[in-house]
Amino acid sequence: MDFRDLEIIKTLNEERNITRAATKLYVSQPSLSYKINTIERELGVSLIIRTKKGIRFTPQGLHLVEYAKKTLNGFNEMKDNLHSIDNENEGVIRLGVSHNLARYDLPEILSSFTNDFNKIQFKIITSWSQSIYKLIASDEVSLAIVRGDVSWKGYKILLDQEPICIISKDEIDIENLPSKSRIAFKTDIGLQNTIDNWWKESYNEPPNEAMLIDNIESCLKLVEKGMGYAIAPNIGIRDHENLNIIPIKNKKNEIIYRDTWLLYREEVDYPLMQKFIRHIKSYYKYID
Repeated sequence: MDFRDLEIIKTLNEERNITRAATKLYVSQPSLSYKINTIERELGVSLIIRTKKGIRFTPQGLHLVEYAKKTLNGFNEMKDNLHSIDNENEGVIRLGVSHNLARYDLPEILSSFTNDFNKIQFKIITSWSQSIYKLIASDEVSLAIVRGDVSWKGYKILLDQEPICIISKDEIDIENLPSKSRIAFKTDIGLQNTIDNWWKESYNEPPNEAMLIDNIESCLKLVEKGMGYAIAPNIGIRDHENLNIIPIKNKKNEIIYRDTWLLYREEVDYPLMQKFIRHIKSYYKYID
């Protein structure tokens, strides 16, 4: 097997469909099917099972998928790091960032860093925090900035804590919150669970969800119009003035926070990456 074979396995895993995988790999479907059969004969095992809905991997195939991802990611990281060996101000940084941080913090982080290091190339993936966590766990990104509770065996730095708040246009009686119209927004499961658990602890009836919006920004614009209240981390209110904010608290009367974490591995020790890590810590005013 060679790197091209591993790329085929990785792409098949991503697409779970031979036709889509062939298109992505710029080969014909018969050529791809022939190549899969060749790999299976070489290894002496079946890797995929074809179904009406696409393909699924055998246990042996899933094992090869993990090997392919780890090998390709390690190779790509090695190539990225080569640029910074002779010149620590050049190179590639592969970064994963949660959606809201990408919207509110990432532009300033990158612009202020590239002002000093304008030969840096960034490869950035934005998604829900749990998806970004999977990317760094599988070496697809070198650094991750995520939110919520994380279980990470590498280096983990707490960058920030934001209170989760009830946000409304006018003052709102928290005791009567279940009777008020709530504007919910799609978010990652960690934040949703935190809000749901707080609600169950605080009220005996479900919230009156008048709307479900696909992002926090649109949600808060509707709150500004007096269409209802929202429960969200206060990262979203930076661009919204004159909103009423009440931090939610647990039964011990402690404010419930949304944490922001920087995750990376011990191996990420080359000068360029360390400079960027220091820059991120400085942005969030992190103190060692």
